[in-house]
Amino acid sequence: MKKKVELLAPAGNMESLIAAVAGGCDAVYLGLQNFSARAFAGNFSHEEFQEAIRYCHIRGVKIYVTVNTMLYETEIANTIKEIDFLYHNDVDALLIQDMGLFHYVRTCYPDLDIHCSTQMHIHNKAGVLFMKEAGAARVVAARETPVSLLKEMCSCGIEVEAFVYGAICISYSGQCLMSSAMNHRSANKGVCAQCCRLQYYPEKGKHFAEGDYILSPKDLNVIERLPELIETGVCSLKIEGRMKRPEYVWLVTRTFREALDAYERGETYQLRKDQIRDLMLMFNRGFSYGHLFNASVKERMSQFRPNHMGLKIGTVLGFKNDRVQVRLSAPLYQHDGLRILNQPKDTGLTAVRIEKDGRLVSEAKEGDVVWLECRSRPAPKKGQPLHKTSDARLIESIDHMITDDPRVIPLKMTYTAYENEPLRITVFDNDGHTAEAESASLCQKPLKAPVTKERLEELLKRTGNYPYAIEECSGTCGEIFLPVSAVNETRRYALEKMNDLRAVQHPGYTEARPYEFHVEQKECSLPSAIVQNPSISAEENGISYIRSDKVRPAVDQYLSEKETVQGMLVSENGDLYMDLHDCIAGPTLNIANSYAAAWFLSQPGIVSTVLSSEISDVQCANLIEAFEKRYGFKPFLYRYVYGKRVLMYIKDGFQEGRPEQLVDFNGNRYKVAYNSYMAEILEPAPLSVERGACSGVYLNIDADSKKGIEEIVYEKVYGRI
Repeated sequence: MKKKVELLAPAGNMESLIAAVAGGCDAVYLGLQNFSARAFAGNFSHEEFQEAIRYCHIRGVKIYVTVNTMLYETEIANTIKEIDFLYHNDVDALLIQDMGLFHYVRTCYPDLDIHCSTQMHIHNKAGVLFMKEAGAARVVAARETPVSLLKEMCSCGIEVEAFVYGAICISYSGQCLMSSAMNHRSANKGVCAQCCRLQYYPEKGKHFAEGDYILSPKDLNVIERLPELIETGVCSLKIEGRMKRPEYVWLVTRTFREALDAYERGETYQLRKDQIRDLMLMFNRGFSYGHLFNASVKERMSQFRPNHMGLKIGTVLGFKNDRVQVRLSAPLYQHDGLRILNQPKDTGLTAVRIEKDGRLVSEAKEGDVVWLECRSRPAPKKGQPLHKTSDARLIESIDHMITDDPRVIPLKMTYTAYENEPLRITVFDNDGHTAEAESASLCQKPLKAPVTKERLEELLKRTGNYPYAIEECSGTCGEIFLPVSAVNETRRYALEKMNDLRAVQHPGYTEARPYEFHVEQKECSLPSAIVQNPSISAEENGISYIRSDKVRPAVDQYLSEKETVQGMLVSENGDLYMDLHDCIAGPTLNIANSYAAAWFLSQPGIVSTVLSSEISDVQCANLIEAFEKRYGFKPFLYRYVYGKRVLMYIKDGFQEGRPEQLVDFNGNRYKVAYNSYMAEILEPAPLSVERGACSGVYLNIDADSKKGIEEIVYEKVYGRI
């Protein structure tokens, strides 16, 4: 018997949720209208969520809710209210990034499952083991995790979820600051500006040979290698796409459902040509196996175009009077979405009017020459490729399949029907639920022909719009008469009761426990400033200088075994699995509220923390005030006040040539640093902010900084202490 693996689909709104369920998913993940890492998805109001969870639970589908943003102090109270709402409305699990919120939920709602969001940046075995000890039910592995490491993670005795399809972040999730630094839109707050999909150049006026979208990766698609992935022991296969249309969600979910079902039957599954075409038409930037199967840089990246490519269906023959002539290499239908690959940008159009041989037609086939209206600019040129980006007939056919959702729950039914007694119905599902109903009126002695057993069972098996199929119907009846309306009403009542029973999947959920958590003030001597610099190691005038080798890397894929760590700046959750002594939690741990700060300070061996570099003066003051009020002392925290931050951590780089810098369209220059397994894109200019309410400051000084270390210390530190 092959292992049953969960198929997890995205739901950006109710329409997409219905499509995911119709497509055959086992669970969906969605966000409410706050605190979701996809803030621009439609997301769900409270009323919509209540409708959604009833809809899903009745059909045997779980709902996981994303509460996976970094949280500021002023957001905590509302987040707690949202958690309580979700808990009392039977949510199956929460996806969380913030460790303060993680600890709060684990303490107050011990029977509610928590999944570590990919934003939590769990990318090694040590991180999985630590989160298991912390009480997580599941870890969503970083997209950069290869199958060999997934197998190790799955051996830890905790569920591991892996992405299998959709858009890929070029940087490790939870560690990308590019959008925040350059556009004031934090990816850790769900409002990423997708800087990875913009153009960059080696120098102003020059271009990369691969294309100017040098940071844009292809989409992930590992459906053809599902057996290898499943054999690692992963419990859930996650489809990305909360920003995508319902038809996308249905098509991808249905395709993976077929592949999973084939695997569970022990059969080999191979995509048909029409399936590949439909997936590419729905959305693609090109597909790759990603880091899961160690795809090369060339295989992973789509640097020619950053957006949906669709499929090539023709070539431009000419352009005149806002009309373009094309020769088709594939069918074209009225209302198809089209794109002509052009410069400096593509030319978009829709096939509203298709003219062939001087006549308007609703479709054209391979080899036909047609004219299309094209008022967009830049104007097409002879020889340019025509791509179909939306197939009207494909969309229409999928919409029909979503509406005609064949997904039903099998039921068994028994009944009795005797004269002067009500019709009694009992229905059973395979999950242990039993619903009973009686007719409001009694069965009567027939004046003419009685209702036959066959006729009665025919009526009882009708389920109408209910998501059930009566697979077995048995019972006894005498010679009776009962109006058809009474039979229908009794059956409906039984099925409604079954709906109510199935809608509640967690009857044991009760009330939240109080958050009783105390943090002890640790006795230790901390310097008022920390300076990270790769070339010095000393202490002078109260300044603690930290060499780069005293800072734990933000990414250490192979961290697994416990080791003693002394006097280091720790950078990821896997570090917390180590035997720590006199360590400081670093800025890459995204600490931005008093709950998170308190939780880190409670960890053995952690004596202080550096707050997230995205935090503002006001947010910093709010954090410290709330901490002191709740725990009775002012914490010694560090603020990142100066230095070039790493804006992206890119596994295995993004170009075979390893460029030393990138230049954006505004002329900003980004230095690119490399090691054996990582490219790091640095901030164009150093971050420089005030200390605010924090007790200490943290500086990151480049080895080649034009300002000397002493000048930075005196100008940037002593002026703020």
